[in-house]
Amino acid sequence: MKITYFSSGPRQQLFEALLASKHDVVRVVTTDPERWPKVGPTLALAKAHGIPVVKIKHKDELDRLVPLLEGTVCLSAGFAFLFPASFLTLIEQQHLMLLNVHGTLLPKYRGGRTLNWVIAHGETESGVTVHQIDTGMDTGPILLQRRFPVSAFDTGKSLYRKTLAFEPEVVLEALALLEVGKAEFTPQPRLNGHKHPGLEVPDRQPEHSELDASQPLCDLYDTIRAADPVDYPAHFFVEGQKVCVKLWRDDKPADEGDLI
Repeated sequence: MKITYFSSGPRQQLFEALLASKHDVVRVVTTDPERWPKVGPTLALAKAHGIPVVKIKHKDELDRLVPLLEGTVCLSAGFAFLFPASFLTLIEQQHLMLLNVHGTLLPKYRGGRTLNWVIAHGETESGVTVHQIDTGMDTGPILLQRRFPVSAFDTGKSLYRKTLAFEPEVVLEALALLEVGKAEFTPQPRLNGHKHPGLEVPDRQPEHSELDASQPLCDLYDTIRAADPVDYPAHFFVEGQKVCVKLWRDDKPADEGDLI
């Protein structure tokens, strides 16, 4: 299949897998790399493989791209903009497929930068979801979802690394279903009132790492390991002074560098 690849972030592992597959990536669409510099390795790969790159600065520019997308499956992996309703209407009129790769088990943990909340809530598994894009944020019907275990020692950084490494096989499996005509889309279930801070506050804030020091340490464990020890360390206050908390294992295996 011919693929138009939309990305603004560090998803080069997925891009490399697509380039190594039987699929043909015919175009990369990205946002301003000066504003989203983590897309740099993907753009370098595109240049090395002679793949044209279209750079847009505002989502209103997407509508004019639709004629270029004819005959391709559009795959979004970390694209910075929500696709506007006008673009989605044009996509539907042209009978094009527009998919997104999301690094959690939807419908839980929609939105951006939610993996720390997976850790904070003590989830024992996470995964990757490939879904059709609609007008909501990560709300479209699911094509494929695959799971992997979350260790009691995982951190936001280790879970992010594992998610990026897991993405390629899930995406290639989803594309294979499309290619052989076996794709079935399942509407996402209702959350029945389930909410988590990652839905309402996409980015971590310093206050999310503040600890209630009156709670037992074991009850605070997931909150502490969800907090980045450099950017937003777990902490509490003593006489107005911020006291930070860091966890580590004395006998941690050598291959678990970004775990506790």
